[in-house]
Amino acid sequence: MFVFKVEKGTAAYKVELSMIMLLIMLSLIGCTDSVDEYAPRTTLIKVDKLLAPYFVSGEWRYRGARPTDQGIAAYIQVPDRIELSEKQHKNYILLTVCPDKTVAYFWHDIFPYELYIRTYNYVDRNYIETHCPSPLMQDN
Repeated sequence: MFVFKVEKGTAAYKVELSMIMLLIMLSLIGCTDSVDEYAPRTTLIKVDKLLAPYFVSGEWRYRGARPTDQGIAAYIQVPDRIELSEKQHKNYILLTVCPDKTVAYFWHDIFPYELYIRTYNYVDRNYIETHCPSPLMQDN
C-alpha cells in the first residue's frame, strides 16, 4: 500500500476529495438497490385484482399479495387441511390457482417478479408454497 501526502488546496487534493465523495455516493446508491428488489405496491395490486375474484364465493379466502425475497407471494387461507401429500397439493394449486400463459397481460405486468401461491390453514407462517411458472421466464 502506498501513502502519499497531499497538501490542501492543490489540484491533487481536490481530485482525492472528489474520489472520496464519488466512492461515498456509489456506496449509498448501492444501499438503495436492495429496496428495488421487492415488488412495488402497484404490482401487488395487479396480483390482487387477478386472483381475488376467484375466491369471493366458496370456503377458500384470498388474503392478499406480499413482496418476498423470491418475488410475490399470494396468500390463500383454506378452512381445513387438504388431504393430499405436499407434492399433490402443489400440483393441485399449480393446475387450479396459478394463472396460465393465456393471461399474458398479467405475466407482463408482474415481470420480472416470480409468483408463488402460499396456502395455509390458520397461521400464515405455516404455509405450503407453490411456484407459478411464468411463461415469460420459460425456455422456448
